[in-house]
Amino acid sequence: MTSTEIASDLSLTLVQVGVLGATYIWAVAIMQLFSGAILDRVGIRILAWVSLFSVVGGFAYANAGSFEMLILSNICIAVGHAFAFVGAGMVGGKWFGWGRFGLMFGLVQGAGAFGSYFNQNVTRYLVQDYGWSFSLNVIAFIILIISVLMLLFMREPRRPDVEKPEWTGTKNLIISVFRSLKHIVTRLHLWLNTVHGGMTFGVHLSVSLVWGPIFLAETGMSVFDAVAISSFAFLGMLVGAPLWVWVSERIKRNKPMAVIPAIFHAALLAYAILDPSVATKTTFFFIGLASASTAMNYPIAGSLVPESLVGTSSAFVNTMQFFWTGVLMAVPGLALSGTGVWAMLAGTTGIDAADPSLSDYQSAMMLLVYAVCIGVVATLLTKESFPSEANAEARKEVAI
Repeated sequence: MTSTEIASDLSLTLVQVGVLGATYIWAVAIMQLFSGAILDRVGIRILAWVSLFSVVGGFAYANAGSFEMLILSNICIAVGHAFAFVGAGMVGGKWFGWGRFGLMFGLVQGAGAFGSYFNQNVTRYLVQDYGWSFSLNVIAFIILIISVLMLLFMREPRRPDVEKPEWTGTKNLIISVFRSLKHIVTRLHLWLNTVHGGMTFGVHLSVSLVWGPIFLAETGMSVFDAVAISSFAFLGMLVGAPLWVWVSERIKRNKPMAVIPAIFHAALLAYAILDPSVATKTTFFFIGLASASTAMNYPIAGSLVPESLVGTSSAFVNTMQFFWTGVLMAVPGLALSGTGVWAMLAGTTGIDAADPSLSDYQSAMMLLVYAVCIGVVATLLTKESFPSEANAEARKEVAI
């Protein structure tokens, strides 16, 4: 609803609305590629300062009067977002021990899911009653308060087993960041892990934010009800993200909790697509619960690298999640165009793109199910990463 109101007030075209969303997704993806390595080298105190980008961007976005200002604001917000998720997980890892790193990321991802549910079901009422500018100004002000509290209270833990980061200059930082990335991108199993992360997370957002509501509305449901039902996928992820990580710690294996929920994710999504009558709040809750297997990608990544590269590997996962999200959000629409490779894969070549039928939507949406299946295969090819003597070699420290 917010984007619709902004587009109307600023007379934006559909192309501009699409560019605006893509700018944010790709800016976050690019910045996240470097955020983890920077946090590894500089420490968690930088989060308080980086969060100010979100504050500046938030106020600028709320008071923007042009498309160009919206683009610049989006980039500022993206910088803050790029550090936020990985940073929150690293704060937990540093303060509560790297043994709890995976669970902390699960809790952070769960909190993010709750924020998305809140956004879909509360923010739209605020926008409806008070307008988008006032509502976004309030959100930016809340972020400002959080940033100030971080500046006042966030510190590196003072423990003998935690090395305090030292500033060695911008040049050394840049060199070490690229060296860290080099160590990450040359590890095959990290790439396989990101395929699972990208497919599960990308399909989750594609379904819960974009194509779930569109598909349900096509079945005859009101847009209001379609958005409400789709949002229950976020509540499922809220529960599932910490749950699957917790179970993996109990059974001391990471791989099953990445594979098994993802299989159910694909099956439940296919069930709801092929029989829309079962597409209820309960079904979408369990779809979200199963899609939360994407939370496992962080403990898997963190267990396949030395402690000094945990932030870099986590940011790599997050980058690829956003990359594939951008792709998977576009795929059903491309299939419904009736031409091109995606239409061929979906079996929708030659359809009436101006008026696709429900069966056309079902065929296009099934591409998302196939994407989750690809993620399952990728994880099956990934070695078991729960810390043990068998995979200790992957965690040996390297010179940066």
